[in-house]
Amino acid sequence: MSNRIKFAGHTMGAPGRDIYQCLDLFHRIGYDGIEVRVHTKDAQINSETITGDEVKKIGAAAKKLNMEFACLTSYYKDYTDPDARPETIKQLKHVAEIASELECPLIRCYGGVEPFTKAAQKTWFSDVWTTSVSGIREVAEYAGKLGVGIVIETHVGSLTMSVRDTVRIIQDVGMSNVGMLFDYAWVETAGVEHGAEAVRAAAPYIRHVHIKDWSMTNRFPLAKRSQLMGEGTVDWLPVLAELGRIGYSGYVCDEYEKFWYPEELPEPEIGMKHNLEFVRSRLG
Repeated sequence: MSNRIKFAGHTMGAPGRDIYQCLDLFHRIGYDGIEVRVHTKDAQINSETITGDEVKKIGAAAKKLNMEFACLTSYYKDYTDPDARPETIKQLKHVAEIASELECPLIRCYGGVEPFTKAAQKTWFSDVWTTSVSGIREVAEYAGKLGVGIVIETHVGSLTMSVRDTVRIIQDVGMSNVGMLFDYAWVETAGVEHGAEAVRAAAPYIRHVHIKDWSMTNRFPLAKRSQLMGEGTVDWLPVLAELGRIGYSGYVCDEYEKFWYPEELPEPEIGMKHNLEFVRSRLG
């Protein structure tokens, strides 16, 4: 890994544009790399239908622009339901294969699903935890042979919204190629860790970072509005300062949420450019 922080754009920020248009856009904005939504629909890579030739074509287009693939973001997450589990593991292994072909070092994994939700109905917490750990471990073992790492995101709706719980699942998986995707906006919402304290708790495990801002008016039920960096209520300044202090040297990716909230954010040419300049000026 480089000894400097690098910056990536997330294709979530450019809905309706294909992977080639996103590569060109993010190159023009000034990013070093790209994080790609990998899903069956409405995504820049459909991992279930993409051909080997198309993967090679995408890789060549990125190299031509000197753009790196920072992470592939998949949405498979149910390791608990006996019908869904085999497909979840199969598809995540295939995402790791695509990442290897693209020389992408990481794929994003959810830390399972919350107990007693529809996806884990009538299942005890301990069973959801155990099956999630074993499922992630199986994917990680396969990905490791391809030179690909797994990053478990601090994310709402999973077992790993706080740093505390994400560290625990990483330790239980027990694989050297498994680390944390530090998404501080959700960590702050979880309410277990805050600011620089959260960064210090996560520091040994952070492999990738997401940034985004919003104005939060209520934690439960969740009520928020997406904002440009520095214009919302997420307390980013101590977090960015601490990331610099600990010597973090991976990617910081703008998870610009225009895909989910198209009316709340300006076009990426404006908003993602603003966010890049905001974060870069505070990280050096």
